[in-house]
Amino acid sequence: MTSAYVLDSHLSKFGKTDSDYQSLSYETANHLLKKNPGFLPEFLIFACMAPERYTGEIFLPAKIKEDLGLSSLFAIRSETASSSGASALHLARYLLLSGKFKRGIVIGTEVMSRLPREENNLLLGSVLSSQQRNLAMSMAQGGALTATRYLRDFGYTRKELFKLSKKLHDNGLENKIAHIQKNLSEEEYFSSPMFSSPLCLYDISPLSDGSCAILLETDPARLKKDRKKISITGTGHGLGQVNGVPGGLSFTASKSAFEQAYAESGKKSSDIRVAELHDAFTIFEIIAAEDAGLFPQGKALANVAEGITDKRGKLPINPSGGLKTRGHPVGVSGLAQIAELCEFMNGNDSDTGLSLSIGGLGVNNFATILEAKR
Repeated sequence: MTSAYVLDSHLSKFGKTDSDYQSLSYETANHLLKKNPGFLPEFLIFACMAPERYTGEIFLPAKIKEDLGLSSLFAIRSETASSSGASALHLARYLLLSGKFKRGIVIGTEVMSRLPREENNLLLGSVLSSQQRNLAMSMAQGGALTATRYLRDFGYTRKELFKLSKKLHDNGLENKIAHIQKNLSEEEYFSSPMFSSPLCLYDISPLSDGSCAILLETDPARLKKDRKKISITGTGHGLGQVNGVPGGLSFTASKSAFEQAYAESGKKSSDIRVAELHDAFTIFEIIAAEDAGLFPQGKALANVAEGITDKRGKLPINPSGGLKTRGHPVGVSGLAQIAELCEFMNGNDSDTGLSLSIGGLGVNNFATILEAKR
């Protein structure tokens, strides 16, 4: 049976850049291809959310292919808002499993810093339904409704939210490509601006520029001898209602995606050794961990406070710093999660990794399971 392996990956520095989509994509992908001479992709899938709005660029897959000097290949774009990177990866895997292609490259890029925050918020909020926008709802308010209910129903306070944010900032300090590299203090957390109660500045991911490229291969003989063989053994997708009522303690689309990924890979939640979970708002890490079955409902935040999910804890979750501190170039994050998982699994004993990428307010969600073997 055909398997899809992650041959190699490369992440740009996340933050602010003077590059546009085309040039940043070229820089990232060219660096990766130069590291892997002889790799000739048979397809190129480009993930992004809104280059037309951010920098006025269109027709990017063909332009990037030409910049890279690649011969004629299948080149398309994948867009599912903030899960675009994951949707591109899943599509690439399906192409490989079809048997029509043997290898390919997936590139994700977003350049968000050209627009002021107000315009960014309006653009990101465009994923909401017209009914939600007519109520003046924002993405942050959707996250805040979930956080409010979680704290209330399970007896937590913002002190536990601080510990979650602190963990993510500590992890970001160790990630050289992270947008936010800050030793967050409790005083700074509680004195920071409140964006949408109970979520403050340090509970919300930054607006980031960034790029990621991943090479996928079906021939295990072509994999690097000095690294683990990492394969994508399970993928799952869930699509909820765009006009759903926010503030729930679970995302149906996430649970569906996890169930499919577990079933295909033959793994259970107890097999997971590391996870990268979508945390555009810190509380989303908690909801995702519980939807994945990593902890019972209402218990994930307690496990964070106890250090279980620390980078060197029993079950590391978002050891990269997550979207919160690595940064959240929206069309890239789902792909960056895979690159970060591979890096972590290559440097540790972890043999099974899990990711969840969320599109919109828990609507278009993708789960991925990776397995690493020597």
